[in-house]
Amino acid sequence: MHRIGRNALPQPAFKLQALTMVSQIQDALLLTLFTAGVGIPLVSGLLTYLKGLRQLSGEDVDARRLSGATSAPVVQPRKAKAPAQAALPLAADLLLVDDSAVARTKLRRLFEASGYQVHLACDGVEALALLAKGRYSLMITDLEMPNMDGSALISACRAQASTANMPILAVSGHEGLRAKFNECREISGIHRKPWIDDLLTSHVATLVTTRVARQAEAVSA
Repeated sequence: MHRIGRNALPQPAFKLQALTMVSQIQDALLLTLFTAGVGIPLVSGLLTYLKGLRQLSGEDVDARRLSGATSAPVVQPRKAKAPAQAALPLAADLLLVDDSAVARTKLRRLFEASGYQVHLACDGVEALALLAKGRYSLMITDLEMPNMDGSALISACRAQASTANMPILAVSGHEGLRAKFNECREISGIHRKPWIDDLLTSHVATLVTTRVARQAEAVSA
């Protein structure tokens, strides 16, 4: 039978084979001592001693490295950065005030279709109650209403710190529109009923965008 000499095997493979044989001999020796009645403490001591020999001889080295394979480098996982806290969304709610149920319905449908959150009030008294409970980006109000008309509502809003800077638009079917606007100089504009949808929505979008930008600047300052 042809004998394979040490030089017939690649050096890493021969070393791995030799270390495996040493390990098997050591394990067999431990089993013989244990079955022969040698005390467990002595066997444990020998096991610790032989394990040290194995580490010194390189048996515990990664087998992939002994066989010539290249182990992949260990990449320490990076700690994930905490996501930047998003700025709190500024309110884009509209308060629509009109004593006409038909007008309220038309306004609600118009602005809900544009993505706004819409709240409705039938007169100035109800509008002030809603304003006391929440904030609104803009208010559209009719001028001629029972209980509290639009002019009184506008004056009340401007007298309160929470609504002093809220944009307000008026809608009115009154013939003397210019005179009505002069009575309410604290508003951003007035539209005649029946309003033109595109003009009204464009005006509202401009006012809301401007207010949101100013609020964002105030928060970052």
